[in-house]
Amino acid sequence: MKMNELKLVYFSPTGTTRKVIMEVAKNIDLKSVSFDFSVHKEKRPALTFMPNDFVLFGIPVYAGRVPRTFIDYLEQIHGNDTPAALIATYGCREYEDALLELKTEVENRGFKVIGAGAFPTEHSIVRSIGLGRPNKEDLKGISDFGIQLNRRLKAEQPFSSYDIHVPGNHPYRKYGTAGLYPKVDVNLCTECSSCAKVCPSGAISLADPKKTDKKKCISCQKCVRLCRQKARSVSTMKLNMLTKKLTKVCQSDKSADIFL
Repeated sequence: MKMNELKLVYFSPTGTTRKVIMEVAKNIDLKSVSFDFSVHKEKRPALTFMPNDFVLFGIPVYAGRVPRTFIDYLEQIHGNDTPAALIATYGCREYEDALLELKTEVENRGFKVIGAGAFPTEHSIVRSIGLGRPNKEDLKGISDFGIQLNRRLKAEQPFSSYDIHVPGNHPYRKYGTAGLYPKVDVNLCTECSSCAKVCPSGAISLADPKKTDKKKCISCQKCVRLCRQKARSVSTMKLNMLTKKLTKVCQSDKSADIFL
């Protein structure tokens, strides 16, 4: 089958998953089109992909699961026996049920998974864990994953013959967030609404950006990183507690897991 285009469908609030998926895409000999769901959209776009498209799905792992925001977007995405590969990035703890959940969700929507990878990266909240990852060595492995996928696309073997197994359990572990909801320094906030415009879950009000809806917030820290006035932050006490907890269970020297 002559392949058409490479479609990049990803969720990357702090940019790390985007970096990984772009590194994979560089090694696939197809013109690419990106669908970045890292900014909240009230009207979710409906996307349908053809059998000769190749789709790369990329997500960060949140507490061993696929971010619920991305699951919501997947409701409007459909394939037609479309080959796909999965990319999960995680902050050097564990990716647990995330790859299995993502694989199940995309296959239920008409895609055929022909490869998957879980890549350890710098933790999005406690950045000292896995600091600087993906590093140069990581990028070599990520590139190699793309090369292997490219070979698979060019092989004469039908996509239906591939049987990819990834680790995970069902029912999935209970979904949760870090619970580090950003607070606002009203003396520093200029109400520019830049945080509201980039919030991936729509948790910040455009009309009153000093307010954050904790029920919608996924603790991704995007608003904290992007606020030029440094008006947004998380509780120092809670951050210190989380740092101590994660330092005990995370391993900054974790290696990637590839499934082909």
